[in-house]
Amino acid sequence: MDNNKDKPSFFSDSDDYNLKSEPEAPLSYSVRRRTAQQIRRDRMQAYAVMIIFGLIVIAAVIYFVASGNDSGEQAADSQSSAASQVESAADDPASSTETQSSAEADSSSGDTSPISEAQGHEVEVIDGRTYIDGILIVNKTYSLPQSYAPGLDSVAEDAFYDMAADAYGDGIVLYICSGYRSYEEQEQLYNNYATERGVEKADEVSSRPGHSEHQSGLCMDVNTTEFSFEGTPEAIWLEENCADYGFIIRFPEGKEDITGYTYEPWHIRYVGVEAAKEITSQGICLEEYLDVSSDYANAQQ
Repeated sequence: MDNNKDKPSFFSDSDDYNLKSEPEAPLSYSVRRRTAQQIRRDRMQAYAVMIIFGLIVIAAVIYFVASGNDSGEQAADSQSSAASQVESAADDPASSTETQSSAEADSSSGDTSPISEAQGHEVEVIDGRTYIDGILIVNKTYSLPQSYAPGLDSVAEDAFYDMAADAYGDGIVLYICSGYRSYEEQEQLYNNYATERGVEKADEVSSRPGHSEHQSGLCMDVNTTEFSFEGTPEAIWLEENCADYGFIIRFPEGKEDITGYTYEPWHIRYVGVEAAKEITSQGICLEEYLDVSSDYANAQQ
């Protein structure tokens, strides 16, 4: 019997007639093709990411380089400006001194606004207190803060007792009738005067609170506050000798229009020996010595 009679004529004996194995070749090719395409896509994506990252790095480098150049230019400009200021100060010593004084004034703990008076004098305002040539000025124009409460100045007190001891050797008895007085005490005293005599008369013999030298701790009323003190041996000795101990008669006779107060032979103020002798020898008052006014209308705020 012919065993090949059932085979199609187009198959030879050497062909393996197994139909189930035929689809395997196309399936394997398709898988390999898809795998190759995926690899190419992955590579392209990786290249794209690397390119983007590289662009970011380049942009960052450019930014920082540009920023560094700007900072360098600013620093150079600053150094150039500082050098110009130094050269200007060297060319103009007066300007340099004024600049330094202004800087020192700005760094001080108190007010630094200049006053319109005392031209040619050294003016310093510290915590609301005005010093001119190192002398604390207190009058109708220049006041003290309400909180300022130093008590009687120890240097002024020692100077007074040295003076009192020497006066006693000459047969003159001097003592402090009224020394330091607080803002509140002065307020009560002034209000009493104003109630009894009116504001205008009170302003001639008493200071408004904050404007009294007694609050500074640098002045004393000696023996009495009565006008009967005038012409007594004590008043005469005090006027003739107090400058040797650093005191002046604060409201001298004939200076009422300048000081703003009536003549008070008992009221002395400590300013230091040098200033006291100069003021006394010239026959002037403290306002004239410091070139300032004493007028509530001009009161410094």
